[in-house]
Amino acid sequence: MGVRVGTLKAIFETCTPRDEVLKGELREQQFAASLTKVLRGEADEIYGDPAKFFPNTYPTGGLRSLLTESLGRLGGSKLSNAPIIRLETSFGGGKTHNLIALLHLCRGGISPKAVSRFVTPDLLPSQPVEKVAGIVGPDMDVANG
Repeated sequence: MGVRVGTLKAIFETCTPRDEVLKGELREQQFAASLTKVLRGEADEIYGDPAKFFPNTYPTGGLRSLLTESLGRLGGSKLSNAPIIRLETSFGGGKTHNLIALLHLCRGGISPKAVSRFVTPDLLPSQPVEKVAGIVGPDMDVANG
């Protein structure tokens, strides 16, 4: 009873790097998402501009679940959805990325078609959510709050 292992192709045979990688234009700042910078309007456009953020984001099951739960609850169409959601992933697991996606959808101004891979259009807020609070612990000033 042996296990037969097929030949796998090398990653460079199956994947094509993005243009900015091939051109050497990928900046180091693009690797680290910052919810604080997005909230303040200071983020690199890859994170701060929803029209660039969503096409560069993979719709994981966890992300789709978070958006469905949150937007269903916020919009009132699914009041039984969880009022509190604890995001538990290891470092680099997508927590900040998921929160940025939720923030963009709450702020509105993006076409339902552009985010249809992430959430059903009926869950998108009809108007931007007026008050959004975001607290990023490590970015808080301990002396001044």
